[in-house]
Amino acid sequence: MKALLQLLIAILNVVACAGTNAQSPTTKSDTAGTEWLGYNGGYDATRFSPLTQIDTKNVAQLKEVARFKIPETLSFQSGPVVVGDTMFVTTVTSTYAIDARMGKQRWVRTIKPKTTMIGTPVRGVAYADGHLFRGTMDGHVLALDAKTGDVIWDTPSVDPDAGEYYTAVPVVWNGLVLIGNSGSDMGGVGHIRAFDAKTGKQVWNFDNVPSTGEAAKTWPDDPNKIKAGGGMYSSFALDPDAGLVYSPVGNPGPDFVKDYRPGDNLYTCGVVVLDAKSGELKGYHQFVKNDFHDWDVAASPILFTSKGGQQMVAAACKNGYLYGLSRDLQTELFKTAVTRIENTGAPLTKEGTRYLPGSQGGTNWYGPSYSPPLNALFVPAIDWATTIKLGGPDDLKKQPGKPFIGSANAFGDQDPKTQRFGHITAIDADSGKVLWKYDAKTAMVAAVTPTAGGVLFSADTKGKFLAFDAANGHVLLEKDMQDAIGGGIITYILGGRQYVAVAGGMKNAIVQTESGSAWVAIFALPDHT
Repeated sequence: MKALLQLLIAILNVVACAGTNAQSPTTKSDTAGTEWLGYNGGYDATRFSPLTQIDTKNVAQLKEVARFKIPETLSFQSGPVVVGDTMFVTTVTSTYAIDARMGKQRWVRTIKPKTTMIGTPVRGVAYADGHLFRGTMDGHVLALDAKTGDVIWDTPSVDPDAGEYYTAVPVVWNGLVLIGNSGSDMGGVGHIRAFDAKTGKQVWNFDNVPSTGEAAKTWPDDPNKIKAGGGMYSSFALDPDAGLVYSPVGNPGPDFVKDYRPGDNLYTCGVVVLDAKSGELKGYHQFVKNDFHDWDVAASPILFTSKGGQQMVAAACKNGYLYGLSRDLQTELFKTAVTRIENTGAPLTKEGTRYLPGSQGGTNWYGPSYSPPLNALFVPAIDWATTIKLGGPDDLKKQPGKPFIGSANAFGDQDPKTQRFGHITAIDADSGKVLWKYDAKTAMVAAVTPTAGGVLFSADTKGKFLAFDAANGHVLLEKDMQDAIGGGIITYILGGRQYVAVAGGMKNAIVQTESGSAWVAIFALPDHT
C-alpha cells in the first residue's frame, strides 16, 4: 500500500511538471522533485528535494545500479540535470546525454574551443523548452537541441584574449538565458549577460568591474593599470516573482596585490542583485573589500524564507564564513565561521605570509543548501592554509592565456596534505548558530543536498560518498568510490523509484587530488516496487 501511494504521488508530480512543459526550474525548489531541472535544483538554488522514499531508516541500503563512464580525465565538477528520463552533464569540450536509469549514453556533442584557458571545467547546462544552454572556454554561449545535441545557435560573447571564458552554469527565465563569465585570475572582467533564448542575441549586459558611476571610483583611475576581476564560477539564484537575479562575484585582479588597486574594488567578493529583464543594478553586498587573499564568492547564493518568517539570502565565501542577509542585501543578519580563521589581517610579503583559510579555502563552487523542515543551512568547506609570496613588477604583466596575478608562487604554497581538512557545517537559518559539524581529513567541495526524507547527501575528495542524518550529522552511509568527488549530487524519481546520482572523478592540481576518468554513479534502494 505504501509503495502504491508513493507511485501515485510520483505520477501526480510528473503530471504537474508536464503541465508547465518542464520549461525551467519553477519558483520553489520542491518542483525539482521528480526531475532535477537546474544546477542547484530550482530557481531558489537551495538544492532541497521533497522526495521521501529514501529516508534515514533505509538510506544505508542504497546500491549502485548504474554507472556512466566519461572517457575524459579532468577535474569533473558538473552538476547533473535530469529532464524526463535523461540526464545531462558537461566537461570542457563535451555535453553528454545519459539514460537517467541505466547510465547509458544517448548522445554526445563535442566542440573544439580555441583555448581551454587554465582547465577550469564547465559546470553544467540549463534547460528550457527542449533546449540546453551552456558556455565554452573560448567565450561562446551555445543552445543545443536536448533530444539530439545539435547546435541551435552559437553566440561569441566574451573575449578569451582578454582572459574571459565561461565556467558558470546559466539560468533561463522569461525567454532569457542569464550567464556570467569567469576570468578574475586571467585579467578578465566579469560580465553578467542576458541572451534571447530563441536567437542567442544579447539583450543586456552588467559589468562587475564598473567603468562609470560612483562604484568606478572604488578602483584606481589610472590608464596604465589594468582593472580586472569580478568573474563568476557556479550559477545564480533567481526570484521569479520579483524578477530579480542574484549573482555571486569573484575576486578583483590582479590577485594578491592590494596596493596595485587601492579602494574597495566594487563589486568584487560579494553578491549583486539585478533586474533580470533589464540588467539594472538593484543592490549589492560586499563581503571582502580590496581583497588580497583570492577570496571569491564562487558559489551561488540561495533564497529562502526561514522558519522565523524572514525572507533571506545566504551566501558562503572563500573567506571561511557563511552569511545570512536580508533579501535586499542591505542587512547582515549573521556571519558564522565554517573554517578556522588565522592571520588574515597580516600583509603579504615577498618572504611569504601564511593565512587561513587559504586561496583554495572556505566554500568553493558548491555553496550552501537549505532544508525547510529543519530550518537548517548546510555548508561545505575547505579548511586549508596558503602561504603567498609577493612577486615583483614583472609578475604583473598581462599575457593572453596566463594568470594575471601578483605572487611569485602562483596561487600559493598549500600546507601539507596532512593539514588539509574539510567540513560540512549545519547552521540554524534564523540565528546563525552552529547545529552540528562533520569534520574530514580532506577537502569538501562536492554538493550538499538535503531531502524531505531527513537525509543530507554529500561526498569528499578522498572518494567517499556520504549520507547523513540531516538533523544531527550522524553518518548513515559511507561508500568508497575510489576517485575524488567534487561534482553535483542530485535525486529524482523515475517509474516510482527514487534515484541518487553522484558526479565523481576529480583530478585537480590545485586542490591536490588524483583520480581516474570521470563518471556518474546512480544509486537506488534494492528491489523497490
